Amino acid sequence: MREKQLSVALLLSDLNEVKEISAVFKRLGIIPHFYEDLKTFWNGTLERIPSLCIIDVKKMSEGEFVLQNHPAVIAEKMPLIFFYSKNTEPLLVSTNNFFHLGFLKKCEDYESPLRAILKRVNHFLELEFENLHLKKDLQTLNQSIEQLKYEKETIELTDQYQSMVKSVCLQLEDLRGESEFFKAVEKTFQSIDEIAEFALLELSFNGQKLLSPISQVQKFRSIPSLWLGQACPQGIELFAQNMATQVAIDIMGGDLVSLLIKGNQSKPDKIMFIKSKNELFYNQFDWNMLEAYLNGFYASFKNQLDSKPSVEKKFGSTFEAMSFLDKFLYGNQASETIEQKLATKKDFRLIDVDLNNLIDIILKRSNNRFFWDKFEKEFINKLEIQTRCDFKSFSQGVNHISFLVESRELDSFFSELKEFASRFSYWKYFEDHDAMLAQMISPKVTMVPLSAYAYLKASQNTLLIKQEQTHSSNLEKETLAKIKTRELIWGREPSNEI
Repeated sequence: MREKQLSVALLLSDLNEVKEISAVFKRLGIIPHFYEDLKTFWNGTLERIPSLCIIDVKKMSEGEFVLQNHPAVIAEKMPLIFFYSKNTEPLLVSTNNFFHLGFLKKCEDYESPLRAILKRVNHFLELEFENLHLKKDLQTLNQSIEQLKYEKETIELTDQYQSMVKSVCLQLEDLRGESEFFKAVEKTFQSIDEIAEFALLELSFNGQKLLSPISQVQKFRSIPSLWLGQACPQGIELFAQNMATQVAIDIMGGDLVSLLIKGNQSKPDKIMFIKSKNELFYNQFDWNMLEAYLNGFYASFKNQLDSKPSVEKKFGSTFEAMSFLDKFLYGNQASETIEQKLATKKDFRLIDVDLNNLIDIILKRSNNRFFWDKFEKEFINKLEIQTRCDFKSFSQGVNHISFLVESRELDSFFSELKEFASRFSYWKYFEDHDAMLAQMISPKVTMVPLSAYAYLKASQNTLLIKQEQTHSSNLEKETLAKIKTRELIWGREPSNEI
């Protein structure tokens, strides 16, 4: 038994019974607390519920206080024993709605019934104590289960993020047909939900600036061009990397992943910044593997762009191209090899890209350097990456780039070339590319008859039209100036109309 741990409250109307019951408890090592009325009992047991309460059935209601409304009684947490006598026994019927531990009848010797009651109380207390420990154990177990669930979900997400890089690499592989490395990257990164934003800076052709490409995708963040103060001919130096990182943090915020994209040099050509939507993706995604793949992916693009067009893809000179076109009108020469003669038996078509619009802008911006060799090489190489059609190219000066393609591939190639020429990033090949972003550069793509004479005639007509437009514009300006001078002589306000 655990009597010494018990606290007993008495609410009895007969003081003699209080003394006798208290004497029994004292012999058992328990000091009971006596309450004279229900109000004091109510207030005394609100904060701390006794281990046992012996309540006289005559004390169950007093004034505005009703024992049945006590919070602990309503919650069935009050251990009640109802005291009664032969005269008050009929009142026990009102205890039927209570949760209680039994009754104590008025008698001569209370020791035996009280000992029986205490055994019952101790049994309930042990069950309650055991139940409390079981609840704590259950709570601890539930917490452990929740923790294991969280760890399991974390491990699954970690595995998912670790394997996601393979999926990203496969998506990039499917886009090897894009004309540019960045076009493939922006399409892939735009589709990854975990990526909030991304940015790219690449070294300019002269190595003096870091440029941000133009993109229309929602997640791409454009970063202003950065003048480095000194040239980086071997790739982006460490000081330039630090400068770019600081600017990216200022624009995109902290917790950025930076990927250094290298070609065939030890230092990177591009820096990519990625902001993730959640911390788990930021910490668990295999960024090193993605960076290694992007380096190889970019290197393959760069090698294709930097390579010189093969003999099969480009004529050695415009004169050689004109001789080839003449064969379709005049036939082969006797001194030609069998392979050369067989080449003219294919059904070819000639397509011309008129670059006069670009040349006009270059002439107007004479103080803005244009990278001619880079432009021609990358225009042809990017087209070769994008199209599946075989072609052979040549140029007439810097105003025209022309392509020979077999007739069976004409429709496909013509459509691809028109779209390619209209979307090509011409601004990128100007040293001050920011000043060229607003310029509309739209080369004309047209079909030309398959002969040297027709090709030269078409090119000459284009030149004549351009000269006539220039002459007409100059004539209009001269006429307008004369009219203004005449009106000034006659004292009139100059007019802007001819």
